[in-house]
Amino acid sequence: MAQIADVIGEIEKRRKEQILRLLAEPDGLTWCHEHTNLVDEAILAIFHHLQSPHPALAGVDIVATGGYGRCELAPYSDVDLTLIPPDESSPELDRAIRAFFQELHRSIGTVLGLGIGYAYRLISDAPGLDAKSRTGLVDARLLAGQGRQFMALNEQLDATMAAGEFILAKIKEREAAFARTHETPLVVEPHLKEGAGGLRCFHCANWIRQAIGEREAKPTRAFEHIIRTRNILHAIAGKPQDLLTRSRQEELFRRTGRDPDAGMSDITLAACDLHRNYQHATEQLQDSRFSLSRSVLYTRGEARILDESDAGESAVGIAMATALGLRVSDLQPSPGGKTSGAAAAYAVSTGEATLRNLDKAGLLEHLLPELTRCRTLMPRDNVHRYTVFEHTLQVVRWLDHIPPASFLADIRDGIHDLEPLYLAALVHDIGKFDESRPHSETGSEMAAKICERWHLSQDAAEIVRWLVAEHLTMMRFIRLRDLQNPETIREFTNIARDRTHLDLLTLLTWADVNAVAPGAWTSAQESFLQDLHRRTSEAMEAENPVPFDAAQHRQRLMRQLREEVPEADLGRFVESLPPYYLASTPPNLVKLHYQLVKKAQNGESTVEAFTQNEINATDITVCTRDAKGLLSRLLGIFYAFDLSVSGIRACTTETDDPVALDTFTVSYGGRPVPNATRASISSAILAVLKGERLTADIMRERGKDPDRDQEDFSYTFIPGTPAVLEVRAPRGRGMPYRFSRLIAAQGWNTFAARVGQWADSAAATFYIGSGDGERLTKEAVEAVLGKR
Repeated sequence: MAQIADVIGEIEKRRKEQILRLLAEPDGLTWCHEHTNLVDEAILAIFHHLQSPHPALAGVDIVATGGYGRCELAPYSDVDLTLIPPDESSPELDRAIRAFFQELHRSIGTVLGLGIGYAYRLISDAPGLDAKSRTGLVDARLLAGQGRQFMALNEQLDATMAAGEFILAKIKEREAAFARTHETPLVVEPHLKEGAGGLRCFHCANWIRQAIGEREAKPTRAFEHIIRTRNILHAIAGKPQDLLTRSRQEELFRRTGRDPDAGMSDITLAACDLHRNYQHATEQLQDSRFSLSRSVLYTRGEARILDESDAGESAVGIAMATALGLRVSDLQPSPGGKTSGAAAAYAVSTGEATLRNLDKAGLLEHLLPELTRCRTLMPRDNVHRYTVFEHTLQVVRWLDHIPPASFLADIRDGIHDLEPLYLAALVHDIGKFDESRPHSETGSEMAAKICERWHLSQDAAEIVRWLVAEHLTMMRFIRLRDLQNPETIREFTNIARDRTHLDLLTLLTWADVNAVAPGAWTSAQESFLQDLHRRTSEAMEAENPVPFDAAQHRQRLMRQLREEVPEADLGRFVESLPPYYLASTPPNLVKLHYQLVKKAQNGESTVEAFTQNEINATDITVCTRDAKGLLSRLLGIFYAFDLSVSGIRACTTETDDPVALDTFTVSYGGRPVPNATRASISSAILAVLKGERLTADIMRERGKDPDRDQEDFSYTFIPGTPAVLEVRAPRGRGMPYRFSRLIAAQGWNTFAARVGQWADSAAATFYIGSGDGERLTKEAVEAVLGKR
């Protein structure tokens, strides 16, 4: 240890000298390369130092990612690393990785004073990685190891790359960054990394070029100027600061001896150049050739559907083209016989512009002939302005443009899944083709058949059918019933069932009436609608009170974080946990988790939740004594509350009295989980852990079938210790629960799991082993899942 400490100490001395030289002689990429090389030297020293006591570390590939991978390490940039171990795990490898992370934090984090970002990736993770995770690996370079896993991971990333969705994700990230910082480079206080004209504009332009098969641009003089300015700003601030404030400008130009006005003018001109570079890359899409989905190719200036393609996958490709502002071909393809309903439901939920393009491409006729045959169907009243078909698209237009800062926007923001709403809007009036019965009755039956044809989940199908059947009900209550009468509210509450149904019906009612004709919706009707929604919501909440004080809970949590933990005890705690815990848990949470494990060992289960605003999600940590089937019970509760699970870190202490420390990254409709929902989930989990409630009962109460099996899926099994079970299925939230329940039912153990949504499918990887300590065999898995 003394030897590596001396090496790191010498490197830290040289790093300080580098920063002093930077302040005396400002420099850009050349300085970044030298700084990167110095950090490389430190990490390689750690890697080689640990190989003697931990020879298994030699089998791990250490990869530099992000700015570190690009050799653009500013004075206080984070050092981003990805570890790619062999698929075959072992106790020796676990100990080696644990030792590497501990030394990394001590040497790089404490001694060099640099932030550390790290990921733990297996090759089998590649298909489920989203655009953000993939981006970090685009600029990756091998730092240590033989490179076999790194090469295999890159091959898998290339094979599963969806260019259209990747490009769209990058553009949306830029738009979000511009909204947080500034959307023009012509600002007084520029953000040198994320703002318009910042370094990320240049990076994103190259990522887009790589996605469409174009050659990436070399760093320009403008890029060099911005990166040099950023280097000096970091050095002056003594921390990772990228916002060039007025006060920092004065100090920066005083040190460089430049006139502030002239200096800021040069920075602004360089930023304008980088911003034009990004804009040019997005404009270049119009003249490029690339895949929008497996069924749609963009070529010769238009998106074209390939013959004999899956109609649902084709719809996703058209949705991508629409979002990117690309022209869609009106050449009618010859569609294949298959329609991925989950993909189609996603595509139609992306809005009116997509639907117009689907119609233009002839795909809407294939997906929803019940709707397109209403193209010229005239309404049987003197109120509607449009044909049934056009009225339907107008309803979608209103859903797309719900007024911001309104009670309707608040409702929409609380809905976890808008797909059933959009599909119900598309089919709500198709029953008008049959005049023998009320169109809401006929339409609901037709909607049920469409959902069956698309193989949608029972939950989604039920909501769509119900919305079509009741799409006139709320307006009828507004027009004809006394909303002050408690019996009216009680009756409507029974019809609405729960908050999800109520919220969806409220939005559909508002959009449907607005789309009838200009002036059909009045301010009085909006007031009545809001009143009915509020009163019904209160009636529902009165039946299910939430006894939870979020503020008091957070204060208690912060007090725990400040408690001192004996170093020896903390060390034993870290030693008891698997390596992926170290690779996925921020250091500031380790002490909290120590306290949670101590409580669990004393019989007290804990549920903690943290909002992750930067990824629009919530981390929910459950700490309790381990038990068979624990993971499936927890996933069942999340499924019951309509949460989307994107990540699972299931850890169990390696002690005589094992404790489960499981962290779930979840979201509610693409956003962090609301406080009230968090409280209800925490109460439900604790009730299940105490034996007071059953997960199955909670699921049934919330309209979920706990016994339903996953019918549509494919899988790959990789034997090992642990074994890897990769699952592919249509988009949906229930798959992780169903497979974890199936795994638990066999007596198998789940050591970790990862979940991802990418393009039109869901992917999950379960790291499992047999319950008797023997290796899990392919034959045993096939006996349960079948050969696929």
